[in-house]
Amino acid sequence: MRFSRPLAWSLLPFTALLLAAGYSPAPPTTPAPFTQGVITTRVSMPGNPFDKLLSQVDPAKGNVQAQLQQLAARLSPAEQQQLQAEAAQLSPALTIGALMLPRKGTIYCRGKEARATTDALTYHLENYFNLATNKGLLRMASQSTPQTVNYTYDAASVKKTWQSIVVTAQDYTSKTSPETTPIAGYPSQKTTYTLKPGAAETTPAAPGQMPSKPTALDVWTSAQIPQSLNFAHPVYVAEAHGITRLVVYFDKERKQRMVYEFASVQPKAITDQDLKITTTAPVLDYAKDEMQVGMQMLGLMLGGSPTRPASTDE
Repeated sequence: MRFSRPLAWSLLPFTALLLAAGYSPAPPTTPAPFTQGVITTRVSMPGNPFDKLLSQVDPAKGNVQAQLQQLAARLSPAEQQQLQAEAAQLSPALTIGALMLPRKGTIYCRGKEARATTDALTYHLENYFNLATNKGLLRMASQSTPQTVNYTYDAASVKKTWQSIVVTAQDYTSKTSPETTPIAGYPSQKTTYTLKPGAAETTPAAPGQMPSKPTALDVWTSAQIPQSLNFAHPVYVAEAHGITRLVVYFDKERKQRMVYEFASVQPKAITDQDLKITTTAPVLDYAKDEMQVGMQMLGLMLGGSPTRPASTDE
């Protein structure tokens, strides 16, 4: 709509009156610090040719293989040809990593306790951590067989068991932006970490694993989110506040990347049941059974090992 010139001029005195009275738009409200509630997360791999296809698979619906076949059948011949061409240029680690990556997750938080749950194509994972005791419990179950692995761990084991990417001041330079970005309703500040020259890995990552020293990372944190929730994602960064989004760049061109972010934050009362993980024997101790835990987890991630006796969960 276009105002006539006389009407536009007639509005000026009213505008001047508001300014003279000290009127200004209300600033955006800052949410209260998050202490209890439910957070949903999402993970994607933009630039990976399999990302769009895999993000449509829902392990809760069962028969992952059939879902993949149906999705692939919907691709046009041109799309199939493009997928094959792009996949041929992808490293085996990023290909297998895309297949094993959990896409969606839920975190139940109450004070210093939190339980994170997520599903990948081949496994379901639950991870409970208590900041007061610095101890946790992890359960991984196969999506296709009754096999599970359960074990307890302490804070020092987190980097070994879950946080495979570790960012240190020795390897990375950092730069923090003064601006904030709202992520799931919480103002978040961005810090960029860049790998120092000469700090790159001398040996490539093992098949199925992401490089433990990415070329760069963008990390957003919020002062309203507890730092203790940072245990729930696969990257260790010594941030003072809770991480609401992080982008990991695996190549210098920054085409291959992994994005972890909060999708929603819902403050609400959390019960003991929300924080509980139901396990069956045996429950291993990571400090004592590291080799056994590692082999069983790898078997489940690869679809289950037929040589291991099955266990059941309720």
